[in-house]
Amino acid sequence: MKGKKYRVLLMMLVISALFIVSMPAMSSGETYIIPIEGDIDNGNWLFIQRAYNEALDNGATAIIFEIDTYGGYIDSAMKIADLILACPLPTYCYVSNKALSAGSLIALAGEKLIMAPGATIGAAEPRLFNQTADPKTLSMWSTKLSSIAQTRGRDGEIAAAFADVEMEIEGLTEQGQLLTLSSIRALELGIADSICYNRFDLIEEYELSATAIKPGKSFQEKAGGLLSDPLISMLLLALGIAGIVIEIATAGSFGVFGTVGLLSFALFFIGRFWAGNITVGAVLLFFVGLILIVLEIFIIPGFGVTGILGVIAVFASLLMASTNFSHALLTLGGSLLIAIILIIITLRNKTTRKIWSKLILSSKLDTESGYVSHDESRLAYLGKSGITLTIVRPAGTADIEGKRVDVVTNGEFIEAGKRVEVILVEGTRVVVREELRVES
Repeated sequence: MKGKKYRVLLMMLVISALFIVSMPAMSSGETYIIPIEGDIDNGNWLFIQRAYNEALDNGATAIIFEIDTYGGYIDSAMKIADLILACPLPTYCYVSNKALSAGSLIALAGEKLIMAPGATIGAAEPRLFNQTADPKTLSMWSTKLSSIAQTRGRDGEIAAAFADVEMEIEGLTEQGQLLTLSSIRALELGIADSICYNRFDLIEEYELSATAIKPGKSFQEKAGGLLSDPLISMLLLALGIAGIVIEIATAGSFGVFGTVGLLSFALFFIGRFWAGNITVGAVLLFFVGLILIVLEIFIIPGFGVTGILGVIAVFASLLMASTNFSHALLTLGGSLLIAIILIIITLRNKTTRKIWSKLILSSKLDTESGYVSHDESRLAYLGKSGITLTIVRPAGTADIEGKRVDVVTNGEFIEAGKRVEVILVEGTRVVVREELRVES
């Protein structure tokens, strides 16, 4: 009797085990949804890399890369695509609207490529400004598209036709036409694996974990993306250039124009730094260049080596802050054009000058206007002679009747040890010029 009970118990255990084995596998972890939106640049790459590592660390069972982009930079797209290819988890690239240009490479990298109804993929011709890139770049890019497509069991020739306008595929595309596919056409050609209305349909169709996590961008990632946007970057540079130039042209104490200029430059570099597009060295190089320019304008007479080095340093730092040389030229060119327009409007337009005059002190506190210096003894220096104790460029120190006096010139350069005469006293300003000697 006892043996019979054991046999019944053993049979029940076997049946239970068979039942458990026969049940469909259920994902115990989470499905991570990583959005790939906007420009494909280094900032987007850093966010995707962080979200990807977070998914692996938290034991995710699958990753859905949700794509909606017009494209971006080739180097950033290649890094994202290689990361997806190397992922140890099942990867699903879902094109919710469009995966164009660099976005098409990323879409092809997933184990499964799913598209929403009406979505598009392709149009991946590499371009420099408004021109097709050089043959070397085109060859590398089209080969990369083809290679990744073939790695995932897709037609490499079709993927290459996304980028190469000279390719011709019978019944699909003619020479001179860049290939772009709708979701239905991509499914027919085997480029897409299925069509899903949204990510929830995708999760249900591929039996993924219904517990979905979508990492959000941090404040730094959002701000870096906004400030490094091509248009915003161009405007910040334009305001920076215009602000500094106008500040120098107004020849007043450092005020609103200089503040706006420096703040704009600071925001430009902060955005680039947060987006991972620049190093601290480039920022330091910019400010060193700015200091050299200021020294050349206010201290060293004329415009020579110091000013030229300053300009070179500033432009070199701006080039270092760009993802590539062509992008740097485009941004700098647009910024200079906008800055020139702002400078002309501000300095030449009477209405604008009236508005800005309310923000700066334009009155001269001189004796002719009825103002009297707190130190009236300085008036005694008027017409007196002395000897410069330091270089005056345009500020320095002179010995006038045995007293050490801070003096300035009207812009000229006077070496130390030269005889000078006081030609004007305005408040605390003692203006001198080199004494004229008449040879007998």
